Amino acid sequence: MAPRKEISVCCRAQVIALREVGLTYRDIAAKLHFSKTGVERIVQKYKETGALVNRSGRGKKKYTTLQEDKQIVLISKRDRRKTASQIREEFNATRSKDSAVSLTLIKDRLNESGLYGRIAAKKPLLRTVNKMKRLNWAKKHRDWTPEKWKTVLFSDESKFELFGGKRRVYVRRMKGERMKLQCLVPTVKHGGGSVMVWGCFGNEKTGDLIKIDGILRKESYHKILMKHALPSGKRLIEGKFVFQQDNDPKHKSKLCINYLRKKEEEGFFECMDWPPQSPDCNPIELLWDELDRSVRKLQPKNSEQLWSYLQTIWKSISTETLQKLIERMPKICRAVIKEKGGYFEESKI
Repeated sequence: MAPRKEISVCCRAQVIALREVGLTYRDIAAKLHFSKTGVERIVQKYKETGALVNRSGRGKKKYTTLQEDKQIVLISKRDRRKTASQIREEFNATRSKDSAVSLTLIKDRLNESGLYGRIAAKKPLLRTVNKMKRLNWAKKHRDWTPEKWKTVLFSDESKFELFGGKRRVYVRRMKGERMKLQCLVPTVKHGGGSVMVWGCFGNEKTGDLIKIDGILRKESYHKILMKHALPSGKRLIEGKFVFQQDNDPKHKSKLCINYLRKKEEEGFFECMDWPPQSPDCNPIELLWDELDRSVRKLQPKNSEQLWSYLQTIWKSISTETLQKLIERMPKICRAVIKEKGGYFEESKI
């Protein structure tokens, strides 16, 4: 049975006023579109209390005290991975069997305090030294304007799979349709084929996108630096540019570092000292996500088709998209500083 709708104080006042001028319960009910019983109840309560507002303390009493509610929240905050069932078990351990609380009550108290069950975000482990390096990097670049960030050539590698991507897929289905073909995401071993690529962008333009065959080793990356990375920087960015790469072991190999140092001495570019464990600061990561979403819509059938689609979409990435990624960089620096080198929430950037 549905609960009765609460009648406002203003409407109750109208009922009393009409009653005092001599209208019957039936007439009042018809005029205000209430039930006759509801009108009688309002008048009777007014005669008993002389007030139109509800009595204090009225309503269902809470089964737990304020202190016990705080205890439930504290148990959850001490270990964020505890389930509601585990919290209930720990909480009831301090109570008698007759006063044990239900799982529903535990969930209600957690929700009332703003603690909702959510899927944990996955991020690379940040140690204290990593946080310090991230913080120092952000402080060093916090005064850079978007125009300055346009001189940076951002680069990275990424893997794209035909199947088995980590991205969630939502479908609408009816009861009993969970295993229906249209409601499934097919998976195969090893992703059913994949394409590894290296790419770069700078000055609101995309650079080369290269397919990597097999495992990318330091010798192969050295060739990418010579034939694609530095040439892309010269082509996309006028004057001296800044080359960004992460701290992957092959990037930091003696072969590649010595080559970059030698070319850096020629004066047409400089290398950015990139902080460790910081893919969240690299705007090209968002570009990979956008590329992945776009290529999945085309549903490539094999690796060759996947590579073809990747090249086509890469070339069609708009200036506006790249501009937003560049304009995002000063905000990232501020966010990293605010979090003292820790991770920041993407939605607040």
